[in-house]
Amino acid sequence: MKKITTTFILFLFTIAAFAQYEITIDAYILDTETKEPIPYVNVEFLDKDIKAVTDASGKFTMSFDEGWVRENDRFQLLANGYKTVTTEMSKLKKYLSVSDKIYLRANDNIVKKNKLKGTVSTQKNLSIQNATVRIKNSFTVAHTDFDGVFSISAKVGDTLVVSYLGMDAKEVVIRNRNPLDIVLNPNTELLNPVTLKGKKKEKKPQFVDTGFGKVTLDSFGSSTIISSEDIGPQHIYTSDVLRGSVAGLFVYNGGTNTVPRYSISPRRSLTSGNFTPIDSDSQTLMLLRGESVQVYYDGFPFRGSLDDIELRTIDNIVILKSIESTILYGGKPTILITSKNRFLKKDANGTIVNTALATNNDYKERIPLIYNVDEKPMYILELESAKTYAEAIEIFKKQQQNANRNTIPYYLDTAEYFKRWGKDKALGILQNIEVLAEENPKALKSLAYKLEEMGEFEKAKEVYQRIAVLLPNASQSYRDLALAYKRAGNYQESLDLYIKMLTDSFENIDFSGLEKPLLSEMQQLLRRHRVELDYKDIPSNLLKATFKYDVRLVLEWNRPDAKFEFQFVNPSQKFYTWEHTLSAKKDRLIDEVKNGYHMEEFIIDDTNNTGEWIVNIKSLEEEDNSNPTYLKYTVYTNYGAPNQERSIKVVKLYKHQQKVTLDKINYQSNTSSSLQR
Repeated sequence: MKKITTTFILFLFTIAAFAQYEITIDAYILDTETKEPIPYVNVEFLDKDIKAVTDASGKFTMSFDEGWVRENDRFQLLANGYKTVTTEMSKLKKYLSVSDKIYLRANDNIVKKNKLKGTVSTQKNLSIQNATVRIKNSFTVAHTDFDGVFSISAKVGDTLVVSYLGMDAKEVVIRNRNPLDIVLNPNTELLNPVTLKGKKKEKKPQFVDTGFGKVTLDSFGSSTIISSEDIGPQHIYTSDVLRGSVAGLFVYNGGTNTVPRYSISPRRSLTSGNFTPIDSDSQTLMLLRGESVQVYYDGFPFRGSLDDIELRTIDNIVILKSIESTILYGGKPTILITSKNRFLKKDANGTIVNTALATNNDYKERIPLIYNVDEKPMYILELESAKTYAEAIEIFKKQQQNANRNTIPYYLDTAEYFKRWGKDKALGILQNIEVLAEENPKALKSLAYKLEEMGEFEKAKEVYQRIAVLLPNASQSYRDLALAYKRAGNYQESLDLYIKMLTDSFENIDFSGLEKPLLSEMQQLLRRHRVELDYKDIPSNLLKATFKYDVRLVLEWNRPDAKFEFQFVNPSQKFYTWEHTLSAKKDRLIDEVKNGYHMEEFIIDDTNNTGEWIVNIKSLEEEDNSNPTYLKYTVYTNYGAPNQERSIKVVKLYKHQQKVTLDKINYQSNTSSSLQR
């Protein structure tokens, strides 16, 4: 284990005329037996708004004014699977004056499980990341890491079921404790070919606007080509991509060269006409082997700053350097930049036409509301016969004796029923899921969704921390943690996570599929909680969020390869369907499963379609009801504004093979919108 050199720090400084001091605690929390760091330990002073969370190295930092905490105030450490430690500030100071390490002991009822290890790969010896390994007829699940390695609490005689999108599932009976080497075969009917670690995705054709016509990207064999797939989250500006792309290419942005890397200031609108030479410091200077480079953007000469071109709108960049390739451009080194929207269909006014909404999409269906089709299960009808809480709990105990009741839907449904007797009663029911499915991320996500729906964000945070331990290689784990920290009031930890994700600071974890919602959520955090945050290392212009969403819809599901469709109907009775299936979004589902994320955001903003928007949902598969797929549907109105409102709903996706109306939104542009339930 890496040697720990950071020491506990107590430092004091004078503030103005007051003898006021600040206390900063830097310490590590470790396991008593293994001496390994414990991540996601919740650290706080009880009855004070002073709290922190340990990072992956077990470290936490806590700063507060001396007058906020007295000698007898209580300090608490809370972590899943460990005994809670509570002590007084006076004792804490004495302890940390000689050590920067705090040790936690595992709960007495936690049995040290003998883990079985193994690997999952293909016939060609390619490791499979995020394959699911579960013990048959149980809730015990594990997932493979970046190298295809897994570790699961299994015993001799258990049957493992190993599965991955596009591969035939395999059952393996455990004969001994030796490590397993499991090979999966592609299911050619489902997916051909399968994209796994070490294999590149099939590329769709990309086109370049040369100024002399539309040409395929593959036509520039001898030139340097940068496609949108080569542009990663580490690139902030267009100049970032070009620097170092070609030997001898020098890129200098003049005055804009000092713009902070995290700048999100609005980009100037780019038009193709009326270009005039620019001699200001903002013009990009580029030299290739001492010769000036000219730029064409969407087929027209471009003489402004390259960084005025929004990086995420670029489809490809072609750098022409040979005399043969530049002859059409006067023989000078030339860079061709083509936007993603260049070849999309446009109307007479130049507005891009969304072909999904253009034809054959008149909405003529009559769809029932979700509330009118959800039938109550028999166990809920039995509970509703109770006249008192005591009677209800007796019925519940009898129901639990039936092994068929040991399911996630049963505990979520009965918890909803017990809310009538008090939220604490419902939370007590939900604790059964933590015991039943302590090693099942899918079930734990269903639990976390329900806790968020109930407004129990601190408890939801603890569940998401548990999931992050189980799925350390899944990008969604860290996004969920960042959002949970924000909702639980751990604003600094939330901001730190968002920055790390957006700067690609986690080894072997790809956050590109979540980049858009991550940026939206970080901006919203900065806008609403700037006072509580330490943002000295973040450029000031990042604090001025440029977005404004009238309505933001966020859809999350607890299984990356879930199959469903999400449909919007606008006030003009035109519909758009977003289908989450392998046939409709093959590359998307492969990427979700491989990198471990499962969410999408939809924006209704500044549209002329004011009035009622309808949101429909439909499951496209049948599932076993013991641990089925749930959706978390979150609606924000006036997102990021002082009058922002939020609504969270948990949806039983597995119940709706027939389309149902999930929501109706009364949208008024530039004014508040409302939800109709």
